[in-house]
Amino acid sequence: MVATKPAVELIAVSKRYPNGQLAVSQINLRIPKGSYCCLLGPSGCGKSTLLRMIAGHESVTEGDVLLDNRNVTNHSPGERGTALMFQNYALFPHMTCLDNVAYPLKVAGINKSARLEQARELLAKVNMTDYSNAYPEQLSGGQQQRVAIARALVTQPRLLLLDEPLAALDHARKQEVLPWLEKLRDDLNIPMLYVTHAVDEVARLADTLVVLEAGRVKACGPVSEVLKIGRAS
Repeated sequence: MVATKPAVELIAVSKRYPNGQLAVSQINLRIPKGSYCCLLGPSGCGKSTLLRMIAGHESVTEGDVLLDNRNVTNHSPGERGTALMFQNYALFPHMTCLDNVAYPLKVAGINKSARLEQARELLAKVNMTDYSNAYPEQLSGGQQQRVAIARALVTQPRLLLLDEPLAALDHARKQEVLPWLEKLRDDLNIPMLYVTHAVDEVARLADTLVVLEAGRVKACGPVSEVLKIGRAS
C-alpha cells in the first residue's frame, strides 16, 4: 500500500529572530490530508509563529515547509495556496460583509460580477446572507468570525489556517460558535490547522493534536491518545 502524502510536512523547521531569540526549534511534523489538526500550548510556546511560517507570513531560519509534497519554504503566501484567518479577524471597517469577502478576488483581478457571486455563495455557506450589506461594527464577534472565515475560503485554499479564532469570544458566545465550526469542519473538504490554548476546543474540534512547549513538539498524535498521555503525566 502506498502511503498517503501529507497535507503539511515540516522538516527540521526552526525560527530564530535577529535578537537571538529561538521561537521554534527543529520541528518535524506530518499532518495528514483531510485532518483537522490543533496546535496546543501556552502563550509564547511558538504555535502562532509556526502557523505563520506555514502560511508564508514569517520566514524560516532553517528547515523546509512542504504543502502537498511541494517545497514552499521560499514561496510567498499567495503562491502557497493557503489562507490564514487572524485572531482579530482583520475585517476592513469601511467595507460591507459582501465586499470584505470579495476583496481577495478583487486583488486577484476577478471581475466584479464573478467575485460578488462567489462572495454571496460563501456568505450563504456561513449563514451570513442576511448581513451582506452590514459593516463589521454592526456584527457580533461570532458573526465577524464567520465573515472572516468566508473571506479566507473565497480563494479556495488547499489549507485553512486559523490563529485562535475563538479567543476573542466570551464563554457563552464560544459555546454558540463551536457547533457551527464542527459543521464547517465536516462540510469542507480541505485540511485545517488550528492554533489554540484551550483544551475544550481541541477535544471538540480536532482529530490530530500537536502539543508545543518552549518551541518544540512535546507530543503529537490522535487527540484522544495525546490528551490521555497528558492527563496521566
